[in-house]
Amino acid sequence: MEKIDSLDKKILGIISANARLPFKDVAAECGVSRAAIHQRVQRLIDMGVIVGSGFHVNPVSLGYNTCTYVGITLE
Repeated sequence: MEKIDSLDKKILGIISANARLPFKDVAAECGVSRAAIHQRVQRLIDMGVIVGSGFHVNPVSLGYNTCTYVGITLE
């Protein structure tokens, strides 16, 4: 497995706080090019360090007041 260096950790910290931040802003904060950020993020995805990004919807705002967890055991 490849090593995670200090720049990778800094990038992860920034995009963990705001995944919608443009790469140019991440690059400016890290002092590297946008291409470097793109390559680093893609490598982190390929390594399985970054496993997804997306939006989280507040179910209460949609009128759902109950949350249910269901466990199923299959043989």
